[in-house]
Amino acid sequence: MLYHENERGALPAELRRAAEIPLTEDLLVQARSRGTSLTELLEDLDPTAGDSALDAFERQLALAGIRVSGPNADTIDRFFASTETAVLFPEYVSRSVRTGMTEFRALDRILSARTRIDSDVYKTLYMDEAAWPAAERKLARVGEGAELPRIDIKSSENTVRIHKFGRYIEVTYEALRRKTTSVVAVFLQAIGFQIQKDKFEEALAVLVDGDGNGNAASVTNTAADGTLTYEDLVEFALSFQPYQLNVIVATPAVVKTILTLDEFKDPAAGMNFQATGDLVTPLGAQLIPSSAVAANTLIGLDRRFALEEVYETGLVVESDRLIRQQLEGTAISEVAGFAKVIQDASKVLDIDWA
Repeated sequence: MLYHENERGALPAELRRAAEIPLTEDLLVQARSRGTSLTELLEDLDPTAGDSALDAFERQLALAGIRVSGPNADTIDRFFASTETAVLFPEYVSRSVRTGMTEFRALDRILSARTRIDSDVYKTLYMDEAAWPAAERKLARVGEGAELPRIDIKSSENTVRIHKFGRYIEVTYEALRRKTTSVVAVFLQAIGFQIQKDKFEEALAVLVDGDGNGNAASVTNTAADGTLTYEDLVEFALSFQPYQLNVIVATPAVVKTILTLDEFKDPAAGMNFQATGDLVTPLGAQLIPSSAVAANTLIGLDRRFALEEVYETGLVVESDRLIRQQLEGTAISEVAGFAKVIQDASKVLDIDWA
C-alpha cells in the first residue's frame, strides 16, 4: 500500500518496503498473467525475511489496518474503504479457500507428485515394464563393456483428463458487508475443503480405472467371498513387491472390519486412536476411510509411485468481480486432473467377488 516518503519513515522497518508498493488492479492483472497468486507477486516485490512474522500479503493488511482473524476481526466492508484496499479482497478470499483445501489432507496422502501445466492437454510419462523381461530390468552389476539393462520410459498414448473443480458464491455484498472477516473465512474454507474432497474422489477413480491409457489397477480377490482376513491383507501387501503397500483407502465399513481384526486389536494402538484420532496402520499402511470407494473393496497403493496431480494455475477467483463488490455468482475454481505414474503401485482388493 503506497505511502509517501515522509510517512514511510514513521513505519516499523518491516513495513517500509511494503509501503512503496502501489495497490492497483494492475497487480492482479500481473499475477493472473504469470499464473501466480497476489501473495506470490507481492513476495517478489517485498520478500519476506526469515525471521518475519508476516508474509508479503499480511504486511499489506497491516498497512491497511485490516484484521482478518481473532475476536477483533474487521467486517468485510473494511476492505472497501478505498480502491487500494479493495485490491486485497480477492486474495483474502483465495487464501481462505486455500486454507480449507489444506485442511482436507487425504489427497496429499495419496499423491507422489504435483505438476503445474500451462494448457489443458497433458501426456504423462510411464515406464514400459512389460517391454523387457524381469531379469533385464534389474539394475545389476555389469561387466566391463557389457550392455546396461534397459527399461523404456514413454509418453502415454492418450492425454490425461483435466476437469474444473469449483463453486459459485451465491451471496450479495449487502449480506456480507457487516459480517466479520473471521466468520466469512469459515465459509470460504468450507468451499476449499469441498473442492479438495471432490478432487480426492476423482483421484480414487483414476487409481482404480486408470487415466485413459489402459492402466487400470489390477484386482485380486480375498480367499473367501465376503470375508476379509488378516491373511488376505498380508497376501495383498506382499503382492506389491518390489513396491510397498503404505496406504489403504476403503469405505468406513471396510475400515471398521480391518480395525476389529484380532491381529490389530493392540491396546497401545487403541489408546493412541482415543488420544489423537490417528487410525491403526495395519502392516505399516495408513488407513483412509472414504465413502467414494466401492463397497466391499479396498484400494492399496505405494504413494511414492502411484499418482500424479496435474493442474493449470492453481486456485482461480474472479478478482475483477470481487473488487467491485459483485460477490453473487462469483466463481472459485481449480483446473486439475490425475495421472497414474507406475501402474503396479496401486491395486484393488475385492472382498465381495462372487
